[in-house]
Amino acid sequence: MPRLSISKRIPTVPPCHTGITTLPNGLEILVREDHAHPLVSVQVWIKAGSLHEEKQTGAGIAHCVEHMLFKGTQKRDAAKISQSIQELGGYVNAYTTFNRTVYWIDGLAEHTNGYLDILADMVRNSKLDGDELAREMDVIRREMAMGNDDPGDVTQHLLMDTVFRQHPLRHPIIGHREVFDQITRTDVADFVQRHYVPNNTFVVIAGEVDTAETLESVKKHFGNWKRRAFSSVLLPLEPRQQGTRLASKNFATDLTRLAFGWQIPGESHPDKAALDVLAFLLGSGRSSRLYQDLREKRALAHWVWAGAWCAAECGLFTVEAECNPTDTNRLQEAMTQVIQQIRRSGPTRPELDKAVRATLGSLIRSQTTVKGQASTLGYGWLLAGSLDYQRQYLAAITALTPEIIRSVARHYLLPDAISTVLVGPDVENKKIIPNKSESSQTEIQAFTLKNGFRLLVGENPRLPLVSIRTNFLAGVPAETNLTAGVTQISAHMLLKGTKKRQAAEIAAELENRGGSLTCNADAHRFILGADVMRGDEDAALNLLSDLILNPVLPSSALADVKKRQIANILEEKEDPLTVAMRKARREIFAGQPFHRTALGNEKTVANLKLSDCQNMIRASFATHNGVLSVFGDVKATEIKKQVEKAFAKLPKDPRHGTHSRTYHASSKPDAWTEHLDKEQAVIVIGFRTVGIEDHDIHALSLIDEACSDMGSRLFNRLREELGLAYYIGAQNFAAMGAGAFYFYVGTDPKKVKKAEKELMAQINDLAFNGLHTDEIERARVTWRSSWLRAQQGNSGMADNLAWHELSGRGWDYFQKLPGIMADISAKEIQHVAGKYFGEKKAFIVRVLPK
Repeated sequence: MPRLSISKRIPTVPPCHTGITTLPNGLEILVREDHAHPLVSVQVWIKAGSLHEEKQTGAGIAHCVEHMLFKGTQKRDAAKISQSIQELGGYVNAYTTFNRTVYWIDGLAEHTNGYLDILADMVRNSKLDGDELAREMDVIRREMAMGNDDPGDVTQHLLMDTVFRQHPLRHPIIGHREVFDQITRTDVADFVQRHYVPNNTFVVIAGEVDTAETLESVKKHFGNWKRRAFSSVLLPLEPRQQGTRLASKNFATDLTRLAFGWQIPGESHPDKAALDVLAFLLGSGRSSRLYQDLREKRALAHWVWAGAWCAAECGLFTVEAECNPTDTNRLQEAMTQVIQQIRRSGPTRPELDKAVRATLGSLIRSQTTVKGQASTLGYGWLLAGSLDYQRQYLAAITALTPEIIRSVARHYLLPDAISTVLVGPDVENKKIIPNKSESSQTEIQAFTLKNGFRLLVGENPRLPLVSIRTNFLAGVPAETNLTAGVTQISAHMLLKGTKKRQAAEIAAELENRGGSLTCNADAHRFILGADVMRGDEDAALNLLSDLILNPVLPSSALADVKKRQIANILEEKEDPLTVAMRKARREIFAGQPFHRTALGNEKTVANLKLSDCQNMIRASFATHNGVLSVFGDVKATEIKKQVEKAFAKLPKDPRHGTHSRTYHASSKPDAWTEHLDKEQAVIVIGFRTVGIEDHDIHALSLIDEACSDMGSRLFNRLREELGLAYYIGAQNFAAMGAGAFYFYVGTDPKKVKKAEKELMAQINDLAFNGLHTDEIERARVTWRSSWLRAQQGNSGMADNLAWHELSGRGWDYFQKLPGIMADISAKEIQHVAGKYFGEKKAFIVRVLPK
């Protein structure tokens, strides 16, 4: 039988029904109608980033401008901007990269005009107040300090500075501290004057909108914005790298990061599609060459990654990995060998087919949310001036052959033009080896199979995608102080082989079809799932049932899995906020299971035995202890038959008894101080609350919403008025049978006492007076917007269905939530706040620099 070409065997990207309108002032407007959900994403794209700072290159002015546009206009101060958006159910944010700055609001389609009004006001009428600039520059300095504390950021910046010698890509987007400190308000205003013009801007809107009405709204808010003279920034050409380059930087961490980098051409170059696929084949997914060789076979790397990133003129191909310091030299040699192999032989045809399917799957999944649609449109328009960039890009991908990939690898991944960087402990003295309804309209159907296993199905034919999730109770309540972390370890061990499949086969089976496999665990459960194209759900179910029913758990793999989990535990200790949260959790939940985390600790993980994993799996994978959900382009009757067949042999054992109780802790409120070798200080003030089964959890959720955004009382008081915080917020942690609520603030070490005092004053006021009416309404609208956004993807709905059913609240709990939240009164919120919060009930953790 003749072999079908890849283009004949896979679904296609849906066509793009989008219009483009250009106003007389040069502003371009892209509108895409999507009536699947009453949501919209409104985005304003400024074609200016850190590459366009000219005389101030390396100062981070573009990023600074992004911050300042939130600080007030002629008719709205900073608080009014945030509160106005929240009142309209919107979520606002922005980002700056090398070649653009994007401001966006995601929210309710009915308020599109309101979102445009606010964004136009920010972009056109920012006050750029000098006092606000001074305060915001201090915030950015703290962001710089946070970046200096992150080994990933340090590695990226060091690699860019090593690969590029002339092009401004070598400079971090946020800027260099020494140059940043020299900028003035005039510099910031001049950047806005030069680049924030309608003829250097375009607006993208995707969602449940009417194109004609939307265009009129954009014209109303942007149409009288006057065109100004604008000249493109001329960027220097980057010389072709001749010879190898080496760089290293000492960093206070327990792990080492190693990265390779090569110069590649710009985004529009004909080789870009092949370079993207080459990066995918090397370092994307469990079946990639680097993952299989360095992590699975040799156990040298905790994680690996490869990517091809480009500006318009030039770009970077990078391979990065993390390892234990003692493994650095061997890891570098192994990485080099994998790269040399693909340069010699190229990929196999099945590998290339896998990459094409995976790329297509990613492109289609990007269309499941209005934000994803708008972002994809904006990127294609910025890059190529094309409304159909996705389909053009896919055509380039499907035209590739193994020979083309090999040729590209040989041409660009040259051993004598490689840059190598190391970041880790004492690496500067280390020798580097040179290289050569509002809710989803989908009807949910619930089934109890013959063996008692629960199945939930949602038919959603909008896109040819299917998400499958199996959930089984396990996690922290099912573990002990001696087996903490065993659920996570067991989940990773499932991937090491079954009676029918080797580990490599498990890794490749769905990826070869353009899908992905999920096998993980959290504080409550095992989570095994798959995201695939329509038609591949039977293969996904067979793979999942094989993992669940026939795991081998090879003893030879246990040490390596434990090693990587310990690396994750050590990595958590790098972040001051995580350290503070973990300490507060241990104290709040002392004497009950949730004082432990899903990862466990270094000692418990190191002492785990294979029998511990076997016991946890045996006790958890049972019909009455689990739920399977399927959401996507399926027929319920057909999927029921497939599930019935795949899971017929699942043991008929009962539900975990450990998940059906309310836990009580005996610890008392107090304060603790810990020290880290970091620049930032963090304060966490925590309170013991209730579990997910308690009605009070809904009021706590609204309090969380009200205290967590840029319009909150915490943000306005501590950050905007007093300048005490560079980030501040709240987090409601709700488990089965127990809960906690945390308030947190990151601050300058010199301001710790004042920041803690002010934060406690806000908490005490909340405990006594509750939330104001306007705060409650903004929180309710924001919650509703988040609830709607959670329904946009198949995977999110599959997760929701399975978890709510498994936790005992019922799969339809998600649909009931809007009514529950609408009924919560100000009096109830005040009662709940007073019940759980207040200075005498506080568990306080301070993490300070050494």
